[in-house]
Amino acid sequence: MRLRLLVCSVVMGVSAIASAEPKVTVSPPWVRGGDPVLITVTGTNVLPKGSASGEPLRFFASKTGFQAVMAIPLDAKTADKLAIDIDHVKLPVFVRVTALKGAETKVTVDEDLADPSKAEGKRIDRDNYSIIDSATKSHTEPQFTKPFYRPQGQVTSPFGEWRIFNDGYRSQHLGVDLYAREGAKVLAVNAGTVTLVRETLLAGNVVVIAHGAGIATAYFHLDKATVAVGDVVKQGEQVGLAGQTGRTTGPHLHISVRVPGGFVDPLAFFKLKLAPQAKAKAP
Repeated sequence: MRLRLLVCSVVMGVSAIASAEPKVTVSPPWVRGGDPVLITVTGTNVLPKGSASGEPLRFFASKTGFQAVMAIPLDAKTADKLAIDIDHVKLPVFVRVTALKGAETKVTVDEDLADPSKAEGKRIDRDNYSIIDSATKSHTEPQFTKPFYRPQGQVTSPFGEWRIFNDGYRSQHLGVDLYAREGAKVLAVNAGTVTLVRETLLAGNVVVIAHGAGIATAYFHLDKATVAVGDVVKQGEQVGLAGQTGRTTGPHLHISVRVPGGFVDPLAFFKLKLAPQAKAKAP
């Protein structure tokens, strides 16, 4: 059972010249490990600065004040209390979470993908580094002005699921799999800049898009990419074709979302009410 967020805030002592502290709110009202949290600061005209669990927050101007997104750590335990510290707010905002308990499922794949060799392991490490590095190149102001949208397709594998490959290697799923026909168009879930196009061993053909504000999305197992590094894409623009490259059991779209602090559940992220100012700045 998920626990409610515990939000603690204070108001400065009243005096003839004092003004109220900025107001800090967080959403959604229920979180677990791997969930995203939207932080909104109102009551100030100055871009806030702050951190959550030691990770700097990347605030941007929004229609409702200033907003930032953070990731609840994947390994957060039930009743953990995470502090959000905002400058000029005396007391931190505390977020209580419940542990992420991903289900386990057995998956059968080609043996060389289930138990990679030492050389393949090094390639996998390089692939993973490239994906994470490109996903963190999103330090600009938001390039998007619209909410993120969820791609079509039935969920075939949820975020946080533990996979056991051929009764051996165990890994956690840091995205969500959606059913897609091979060759179906894969569209950008929001505006941004392509920071990676790469053929990888496990994730197949990958495209990563940096959207600004520390937010990036990654699209795995593509039959092929239709964009190049440096391309600026609009929401709904084609970035590739769905496929089954890499370690898969059939054609589908895997999408991952990374925000400051780590990867988060894409389905929870798509529900956040992000509202950047109407005019986004260029990267």
